[in-house]
Amino acid sequence: MYLLASFCSFCLIVFGTLYLYWGSRAARLYRGVLNQNTDEDYTPVATVILPLRGNDPFLIHCLDGLLNQDYPDYRVKIVVDHVSDPALGFVRQYLRRHPHPHCEVSIRHQRLVGCGLKNASLVQAIQSVSADVEVVAWLDADVLPHRRWLRDLVAPLHDAEVGIASGIRWYAPQSTNAGTLVRHAWNAAAVLQMLSMDIAWGGSIALSRSMFQDPRLTNTLSKMMWDDTGLKSIADQLNQKLVFSPAATMLNAESIALDSSLQFISRQMVNARFYHSHFWFIATLGFVSALAQTVLVGLGLLFLHQGQQLAAGLVTGVMVFAGAAVAFSIYRLGSHIEQLVRSRGGQFRRHPLKTLGYLWLMPYLFCGCLIAAIRTRTINWRGVIYYVPAPFEVYINHYEPYQKPAPMSVRAELENVSI
Repeated sequence: MYLLASFCSFCLIVFGTLYLYWGSRAARLYRGVLNQNTDEDYTPVATVILPLRGNDPFLIHCLDGLLNQDYPDYRVKIVVDHVSDPALGFVRQYLRRHPHPHCEVSIRHQRLVGCGLKNASLVQAIQSVSADVEVVAWLDADVLPHRRWLRDLVAPLHDAEVGIASGIRWYAPQSTNAGTLVRHAWNAAAVLQMLSMDIAWGGSIALSRSMFQDPRLTNTLSKMMWDDTGLKSIADQLNQKLVFSPAATMLNAESIALDSSLQFISRQMVNARFYHSHFWFIATLGFVSALAQTVLVGLGLLFLHQGQQLAAGLVTGVMVFAGAAVAFSIYRLGSHIEQLVRSRGGQFRRHPLKTLGYLWLMPYLFCGCLIAAIRTRTINWRGVIYYVPAPFEVYINHYEPYQKPAPMSVRAELENVSI
């Protein structure tokens, strides 16, 4: 019993120490941005791609920011999934009211390839980039770019060894319902891992010319379900670095239901399972920490029942250390992000106490999402059903132009086979 307690305690101490280390690295990254001199900007000719499927509720704010960037020479390529997609009419109406001289709207080719539809749109746009473009960037429709977003995102590409610059996603929820706070707590902890393991975020990506002109990039994207997590391996193949631009940290304040939140986390883990070399390390860390915490709770109660207050106190201290290490690292990172957002005139809300409560549940919720991710072969995303038996085997089992989500009764048959 003491041996088991010692082993589980060791596992949680390692877990907590890792998060303190990751948190320290992330804090240094943000301190460097907050203290840097931005008098000299790197602003090469750029093209920004916005793939669309469906009329995202944040689309109008995304367009407002994207088409009013403080950037000397950039073009925008909006690729809409289908001619009947409601996003197409919305974008055309928006551009009639707010014309932009360098915004091009096109329809994704109807030839369905063996990849996610976003990847198909990206490849189509990249292949049509003009010869004078030095940087290609893209963003998701739920990203609300501030005035310097593009400048901040492409800045790391000034280094010739850097081929990919990634922004960072941070949930700053207005709502405090269970699903929203679960996603916030998971993402806050995941950001620390992403920064340390070079896991890019597809919501804000910029590529240098040496990256986007290499056919290996588009060939690989054309075989992948998602566009972001696999970018690290592509960069390694091309002898380029992937770095993060903390100044391009983007806030998301939307709310989400608990079941949708868990499906979202599961999809992120499927992405990592397929396309990142450290997935099994992340999964092992998640499973072992949850198991160790559970065992120590049981042993602590047993020690207390047996009158072994010292042993119970030591076990409790280890669990408090591990939880406090994660909470402290997240809180410090959130403080730096808050300072960054306020420095550019943005608003920021935090719910530290409520987030802390969900952090204690996250090991178990995360394990459930990991199990779902490991078992998943079918993915239902915005009405498109993909069958993905292997990382570079993507089949579209069902496609139709975007429409509002079907009623729950229609979707019920998919609930046990897809996420």
